[in-house]
Amino acid sequence: MIQKPEIFVTPQIYFPKLFTAVSKTVPHIEMTAKEAVAAGYSFRKKRRSIKITNYHGKPHKNHIIPYLIDGMPVDELGREAFRNCTCCIMHIHGNIRRLGEAVFKGSTMYKVIFEDGLTSLSDYLFSECRMLEQAELPLTLKHIGYRSFIFCKGLKYIEFPKSICEIENQAFYASGLEDFAVECLTPGINNADAFEAPLMSNNQVICTYPDSSNLTVLHVRGGPFKFKADSVTFCRWSLHSDSMDLSECKTVRFYRNAVRAEKPRDKEHMSYGVSPCTIILPEHNDCEQHCAFPKHVTGVNYFPQKDRLYKKPYEIGYDSKDDTCIITPVADFFPHHTIQEDCEKIVVKGRVHIDRNAVNCRNLKEITFEDFCPEDRIFSLHCRNLRKVSFDCHGRKVTRFIPNMELTSWDINKMLLMTFTPCAAPCGNGFRRTFYNREIIDSFFQSEFVSSDDNQWVKLLHDSLYQAGWIHNLSYQLSFRVTSKIKAVIAVDVLRSDRLDHEPPDDMYADFLRTHRSFCRQYFTKISGRYPEYLAAFEQIMQCSGNA
Repeated sequence: MIQKPEIFVTPQIYFPKLFTAVSKTVPHIEMTAKEAVAAGYSFRKKRRSIKITNYHGKPHKNHIIPYLIDGMPVDELGREAFRNCTCCIMHIHGNIRRLGEAVFKGSTMYKVIFEDGLTSLSDYLFSECRMLEQAELPLTLKHIGYRSFIFCKGLKYIEFPKSICEIENQAFYASGLEDFAVECLTPGINNADAFEAPLMSNNQVICTYPDSSNLTVLHVRGGPFKFKADSVTFCRWSLHSDSMDLSECKTVRFYRNAVRAEKPRDKEHMSYGVSPCTIILPEHNDCEQHCAFPKHVTGVNYFPQKDRLYKKPYEIGYDSKDDTCIITPVADFFPHHTIQEDCEKIVVKGRVHIDRNAVNCRNLKEITFEDFCPEDRIFSLHCRNLRKVSFDCHGRKVTRFIPNMELTSWDINKMLLMTFTPCAAPCGNGFRRTFYNREIIDSFFQSEFVSSDDNQWVKLLHDSLYQAGWIHNLSYQLSFRVTSKIKAVIAVDVLRSDRLDHEPPDDMYADFLRTHRSFCRQYFTKISGRYPEYLAAFEQIMQCSGNA
C-alpha cells in the first residue's frame, strides 16, 4: 500500500520586491554625417532612418547614442556595433527600435539607461559585460533575448516592468543576479531557465510575485517540500525533479514543461539530468492537467483516507559468483542517468521503460535485459567500455557485440554504441522500432572516410558529443577514416552477433574477412595476447565459411 511520506518540509520562499515604475529620459544629440564620422561612428543610411554599424571612437564617461544624423533618426544598432566599448554609462534613446545580436558584448559600462520605446532586447546583447551593475529597462519592453545578460557578474539586482511578455532561455545565465523587483503582476517572468544565477542557488523556492496565498513558482530545488496556499502555479522548467506535497492546496496548475526533462529544448541543446519524483496533488485536482509531466514524474492525488509512498526506481542485488549487479525495477520507468552502478556486469530483471542515456556506467562491459528489448538510445557516451549487450526479442535471446575503443578509435566506438538506436524495421504488414540499427554500421563500413557533413549518423554523434560537453563548438567537423583494421574488428563483431529476420544480410562482412584473410589473421595474432576472443571469433567465422 502506498503511504503518504512524512518527510516533507515547508520551504523558505523568496518573493521579489515591488517597485513603482518611472519613465527615464536621456539626452538627445543631433549630429551631421561629418561630425558622426569624426566622433567614430560608422553608419548606413536607410530609406528614412540611420543604422549605426560600428563605433571606434574615444572612450566616454557618459556615452550618448546620437538621436539624429543629418536630420534622420537613428533607429537601429547593428550586430556587435559597440563591442568592447569603453564607457561608464550608456544612454539609449527611445527612437531605437531594433538591436542587432551582441551589440554591447564585452563593454566596460557599469550602467545602462533605456528610454521608453524599445520593445525587445536582442540575443547576447550585454554578454560578458562583467562590470555592468545597473540596467534600467524601458517600460515598453516585452522581450528579453537569449543570453542577453550572460556573464554579467556585476549585475546583482534588476527591475522588470509589467510589460514583459517573454524572457528567453539563459537570459541571466552565469550572471551575478541575486534579487529582482517587479511592477505589480509581471506575467512574463515564467521561465526558470532564464535565471541560472546566484538567485537560483541561494533560494529553495522563488516566486515571481509577492503573494503568499497565490504562489507563482519560478524555481524549486532541494525538496521534498510541502506547500500550503490557495493556489500554486509552476512556471516553465521550474521543477528540478523534486518530490512535493501539494495536497493541502486548493488549486494546482502547471505550465507546459513545468518539470525539467532530460530532453534538450533550447537553442544550444543544453541537457539536464533528472531523477524520479512524486508529486502529491489535492484530491479534487484534475489529472488532465498533468500533461506537462515527463515520464519520470509520478503524479498522484491524495485522499485523506489513503496513504501514499514515493518509491525508488529499482532495487540492487549481487551475484556472488561473478560479481554481477542484478537490478530489479520497482518502478515502470528509468529516466536519464538512472543506472550509474560501478560494476562490469549488469542484469536487468523485469519489464521497464528505459529512457535515453539511462545507463551511464563508465566501467560497464556487459549488460543483459532478461525479459524485454529496450527501444531507445539508452546508453550514454560515458559507457566507453561496453562490449556486450543481450536482450529478449519476441522470446528469443539476442546478443550484440560492440568493438572495444582500444582496437578501433574513440569516435568509432561511440558511433557503434549508437547502433542501439531505434529504427523502423519491417514486421508483418507494418513496422516496429528495433533496438539494433544495422543501417548505422552498414553506412560507414562501406566508406573509407566519413564526416558529420555527409553522414547522418556521424552528425547525430557530433550533436550528442556537443550535448554531453565533449566538444564545445558546433562548427567543429567530426570526421574519421575507416581503416582496414577498424573494418576487420567491426566485421568480426557483426558476424558473431545474433541476426534477426528483418535485418539485411551480412554477406559483405564475411566477404571482407575472406578477401583480407591474410591481413586479418596477422592483425588478430598481434592482439591475441590482450583480446583472445577476437582471434577465436575470427577463426570460427573462417571455419564456418570453409576458409579455415
